[in-house]
Amino acid sequence: MKALTARVIAAAVHGELSSGDPARAFTRVFTDSREPIAGGLFFALTGDRFDGHRFVQPAVKAGAAGVIVSDEIAAGSLPDDVPVIVVGDTTKALTALAAHVRQAHAGRVIAVTGSVGKTTVKDMTAAGLSAFGTVHRTPGNWNNHLGLPLTLLATTGDEDFLVLELGMSAPGEIDALTRLARPHVGLVTGAVAAHLEFFESVDGIADAKGELYYALAKFSTAVANADDPRMLALAERAHGSRLLRYGRAADADVRLTAVAVDGARLTASIDVAGTPVTVKLQALGAHNAHNAAATLAIARALDLDPQITAAALSERFRPGKHRLSLVRAAAGLTVVDDCYNANPTSAVAALEALTAAAPAGAVKGAVLGTMRELGQTAGALHAEVGAAAGRLGFVWLAATGAHAADLARGATAAGVATVLTAADAAELEGAVRSFAAPDRWLLVKGSRGERLERVVEMLQDAATAGENA
Repeated sequence: MKALTARVIAAAVHGELSSGDPARAFTRVFTDSREPIAGGLFFALTGDRFDGHRFVQPAVKAGAAGVIVSDEIAAGSLPDDVPVIVVGDTTKALTALAAHVRQAHAGRVIAVTGSVGKTTVKDMTAAGLSAFGTVHRTPGNWNNHLGLPLTLLATTGDEDFLVLELGMSAPGEIDALTRLARPHVGLVTGAVAAHLEFFESVDGIADAKGELYYALAKFSTAVANADDPRMLALAERAHGSRLLRYGRAADADVRLTAVAVDGARLTASIDVAGTPVTVKLQALGAHNAHNAAATLAIARALDLDPQITAAALSERFRPGKHRLSLVRAAAGLTVVDDCYNANPTSAVAALEALTAAAPAGAVKGAVLGTMRELGQTAGALHAEVGAAAGRLGFVWLAATGAHAADLARGATAAGVATVLTAADAAELEGAVRSFAAPDRWLLVKGSRGERLERVVEMLQDAATAGENA
């Protein structure tokens, strides 16, 4: 953020500067004393299982030049020149300071949410817009009530574009995040079965995601998935003054007209309001063509040249770690590493992506972890994913976690020849090693909490050991 003095910060967060130099200026903030920023401002956040006030002293010793606390006594004695700002709630203060920084930022802001693809669309958009100026994007998936403020506070204030990812697990969260982000363009990728533990139906998820459209300012642009009737209906009732549709639908403003997959390469033909463009991606999965169309719709909303956007997207986008990444592993096995997270829709898309990328005759297997937060529908949804593996010709499947039996049930019924279950990834080492061979492809996919990256790392380590033997 642009330099702000302790006096200005105290006013912005509705706090009291109880001690220290009011003219001390800050450009960086942090909340984790284990990752201190020299000269930064430390926020002592609190929660049900942690209290940042315990780490005020270590943070200052590590280089923090100021602190924001809600309990001055708990923070302890600090050097006289260290500004101490006392507030009622440090989390609310973090949001308030982020709002102050956002209000002063002159760049154009894009907000992206959705049940699937939001991180990929965010990264694609950052790549496409980079041809037109400087871009700051949400790092990783810092998309919640802490991540978004920290993302805004990490800006320099001079960027041309901010590309922000918004996430949620309950109603009302997207509304609050959108009002903080104040986007010029808002996009929802779609609503599918995810977080059903917290919602009664996919319609409820759509309503929660659609809060983005309702929170848009009057002169902003709503970008809607023309192939998702729920989200399109919500966008059509949005407060923004402009609506752009993208997808395969005939009436889409940005229309995906053709997709060609060649191994790990993808070519998408897209019509942008009458201008044909081609996007060539080094990425697995035909669904990424739809994500590319979303990116071009955002560029259209910003009145940017579609040809330049497509060229930058083609040249600069690369999938993030654990997101349909190709990995060469032990014994010549090819691994499709998509273990960052999972829901039923993304799991089936990953199975389809491997199927499209693998050469004819390849033996296909999968390690599938439990998909969390699916509520009462979890058993049936896991069985459907297992069945999809059989339908797509997978012959080997190992399932882990609380719903391993449901995944196995669906796979067995659909004709998968070898089906294994395990409590967790650690139990699978021997079985996965036995599957490894040069003509075989293995998908690794599951919710973040299943820690399936350990399977990928084990196979990579085994490959390295083999090379060094």
